[in-house]
Amino acid sequence: MYFIGLRKKDKISLNILCVMELKKVEIKLWHPNCWSIETTKNHPNVSLVTDNVFKVGNEIRANLRLIAESYEALKKYIEDTVKFKSLAIDVLIVGKSNLEAFIHGRFNAALTFYEKIFSLEMMPSKIIIHNGNEYWSFFVYDNKIKETLDNLSKIEGVRYEILGIENVKEFEEKAGDIIDEISMSLSTKQKKVLIGAYKSGYFEYPRRANLKDIAKKFGIAKSTCLHHIRLSEQKILKRIIEEIKEREPHLSDFSEI
Repeated sequence: MYFIGLRKKDKISLNILCVMELKKVEIKLWHPNCWSIETTKNHPNVSLVTDNVFKVGNEIRANLRLIAESYEALKKYIEDTVKFKSLAIDVLIVGKSNLEAFIHGRFNAALTFYEKIFSLEMMPSKIIIHNGNEYWSFFVYDNKIKETLDNLSKIEGVRYEILGIENVKEFEEKAGDIIDEISMSLSTKQKKVLIGAYKSGYFEYPRRANLKDIAKKFGIAKSTCLHHIRLSEQKILKRIIEEIKEREPHLSDFSEI
């Protein structure tokens, strides 16, 4: 669909109207005969992030990124995957780096549920497998949410729990990355005080500089200096935590703590 002759502000308004009907749904899901679910069940210190899932002939192929909390956890997980070779046609460890490994898997399409789930009114944006469960984030039109979830319930063996439903953020022009977003949210004074405090050792433990030292460096009152630092910390932490939640939705499953 083309929208010829629209001004930039009109296009943005049109984008807002289009996405207002979209919702992002996050679910915790389990289904039988799943290689990734079974291999992570007894390995709570690793997570699998699905980078790509696609169908080739009668096979489902997936590229996965394995993230481990320690090298020992990564090693044990890889060693344990041989026990589940009956659930896969082939699984290749194509590379390891620090606490991550990259996996390419081939699976019999008839034994998976991906064809069925991809036929529903939903567009998956992220799939993370952790501790024997899959955590899906997907987009769906708000008037199709009930129908989609009802149809998901009808897939044999599938169990799921809704973790959250929220509006999709507006598809407007945004900063290049999270650092740009954080930098844009801070004033020049806040950034200067933050960098000065960091260089002086204020954030180290034990601290090499106190609040009085930082305030004196900039010629401002202690209360003003504290205000700049606290407000900056709040903005930075909030954005980083939001990003972690967005990238790793399984961490919102507090039942596993």
